[in-house]
Formats: sequence, C-alpha cells, structure tokens
Amino acid sequence: MPLLLEDIRVVEVATFVFAPAAGTVLSDFGAEVIHVESPGSGDPYRNLTRLRPLPECTENYCWILDSRNKKSLVLDLKTDAGREVLVELIGTADVFITNYHPSVIDDLGITYAALSTENPRLVYAHATGYGEVGDEAEKPGYDATAWWARSGLMDAVRPAGGELALATAGMGDHPSALSLVAGIALALYARERTGKGTKISSSLLANGAWANSILIQAALCGATTYVPPTQVDTPNAMVNHYRGSDGRSFYLVLIKETAEFTQFCAAIGRPDLARDPRFEALAARRANAAALTSLLSARFAQQTCEQWRAILDAHGITFGIIATTDEVAADEQMRRIGAFVDVAERPGTQVVNSPFELRDFPKRVPQPPPELGEHSAAILRDLGYDDEHVERLRANGIINGA
Repeated sequence: MPLLLEDIRVVEVATFVFAPAAGTVLSDFGAEVIHVESPGSGDPYRNLTRLRPLPECTENYCWILDSRNKKSLVLDLKTDAGREVLVELIGTADVFITNYHPSVIDDLGITYAALSTENPRLVYAHATGYGEVGDEAEKPGYDATAWWARSGLMDAVRPAGGELALATAGMGDHPSALSLVAGIALALYARERTGKGTKISSSLLANGAWANSILIQAALCGATTYVPPTQVDTPNAMVNHYRGSDGRSFYLVLIKETAEFTQFCAAIGRPDLARDPRFEALAARRANAAALTSLLSARFAQQTCEQWRAILDAHGITFGIIATTDEVAADEQMRRIGAFVDVAERPGTQVVNSPFELRDFPKRVPQPPPELGEHSAAILRDLGYDDEHVERLRANGIINGA
C-alpha cells in the first residue's frame, strides 16, 4: 500500500528536537525528509546523549528517535555555493522546516518571502523559542526554558515549597512538534484548494502556554492564585497520589466523585468512609480533606501497589500507576498499542512511535538514522549536478559524506 506522504519532499534546516521532530512524524507517513547539516561534526543533536544527566548508552538514542527515516545532506551554509545549493533544493521541496533565528534566516536568504517567490507552492514551517516578533525574538530557547520554565508549568507541578523539577529531555519539544505537524497538514490542505503554499509559525513559548492553558486561563479570568498542594494538605483527597506497602505509588483521580465516592470506598474495603459525616457530602470531604488523605494513606499502605492495581481495576476506579522509565519501556499495553516499533536493519532495536495512526494509511517501517552526509552526493545528482561538480563541491569543503 502506498504511503500517504510518499510524494512529499521536506527540507529541514533545524536542530534540537522541536522542528526536526515535526519532520520525523512526516517521515513516518512516507515523506522524504532531507536533513541539512553543517560540515565537520554535523548537527549537534548527534551528541545530545553525552549531556548529563541523560542516561549513558552505547546507542545514540536521541539521534535514532528523531532522525529515523531521514536523509543527511552536509552543506556549508556560510558559503555562497552552499547557500545556492540549499535554495535550489528548497525549490524542489513541498515543505521547508527551520528553527533558525529570524536574523540568521535573513542572512542566509531563506526567508519565506524570498523562497516563496521561487517556489509559490512551498509550505514554510518556522519553529522558534519565543516567537518571531518582540524583544525576545532572537533569544535562545529550549523546551526546558521557553516551554517548561517560562509557561508556569515548572512552578505549578511542584508541591508547595518543594524543590523545582528539571525538565526531561524533549518533554516540551515533542508535543510542540505535533502543533507544527498540524500546521503543515493544514497548509498542505490549503495548497490543494488554492494552489499556493503558506507559512506556519509556532513557538515553544506559545506551546507551553497551551500546555498550561487551564491555569493561565484562570489567571486571565481573575481567579485566585494557584498554590500547588502537597500530598498531605491537598484540598481534594480524591485527586492525590498514594503509596502502597512496597513503596510504589499510584495517582488516584476521582473526578466524578459525587457519583463514584461510595463505590470507591467499597472497593478499598472502607465502606464506612462513605457514611462518615466528615466525608459523606462533597463539601464535607473538601473541608476534611487532610483527615481523609491520612486515612486513605494508612489504608493503601496495607497492601502493595500491584494489589491495589488489581482491586481498583476490578472496580473501574480511575488511577494511574506511577511508572519508572524502565518500566515504561517494558509496558505490555504500550506494546499492544504500537508505541514502540522495530527499526529496520537493527535487530533488537526499537524506537518510540509517533502517537497517532491513520487506519487506511500505514506508516513506513522505521529506517536507521543517517550517517553524516550519507546522501549528499545522491541528492545533488538528483538536482542535476554531474560527478565533476559534486567532487568540486566536496574538494572545496561545501559538502562532505557519501
């Protein structure tokens, strides 16, 4: 069966996750994605696994994840010849993805205005840290800073007075990449209707605001200031985390507690709590949340987390096991839904799948990520460069690789 995007060419001049991850999703559905890298060591994202506290591994897991399926073209964009090749390549593309700062884009001559003149059907996707306008448009930004810290999420998730939690690698980049994919998909649909491309802009700052939008909307509406509770002094014992006798924890989320509280109490072997005047009514439960939390903590400490998992599942109670990352990698339900897929030509290697499927349009089998410049010569020949021209570019350091 043909892949949905197999006739779409994407040129990617980007690094560090947000923008390249959008290209990864497009590649899963068959798009040809050409990742442009600089001579020498190439994309610095190739070396992210060396950054601590990321876990040590003999596999370059960051590169495998976000560069699967792609082709690598090495170009020295500091030279006129390198920029000429890039502009010529973009002239053959359906989609261009970049996360370079506006000033760099202007210096390279790859603004939307310039490229769309030569290729009116081009869909141009620009990912930024803090947006394209304003005093911070040129400010460097990673998801840890622009998405996690600046959005209020970093402060909101810690217990009151607790230590701030560092961002995990890519935790804002990967969901933000899906907003860029959505914009690209809409732009390609618009192109089918109008015959013309357009520009998509998305920032980590805006995506962080969207991720934290309920609390931000509350602030915009003049609500009281949100104060993150601790486990023991929460105003709602039914939305809280609890620990089993084995030291493992789960997250209880009883949103419809008016209808479910009695059922919950019976499920955990404490039907008396539903008749206790302190907890019988919703308002009373709120007023006595600390006391209820203490009683529930004592009850849950009497059995293991796995035992509670079986009990709560059997009674249809909404909760989530608080898993470690190693446990996630072995999670049977994750495997059943196809969250992990085998990489071609890499026996035993799996990669995290992009998080949606189209029933009638399968994804490609993930291909290994490219070596630096692996496809440089082939891409140039496809543009019409003869062997002599390719070798001259290589000799002058404009390209390298195969």
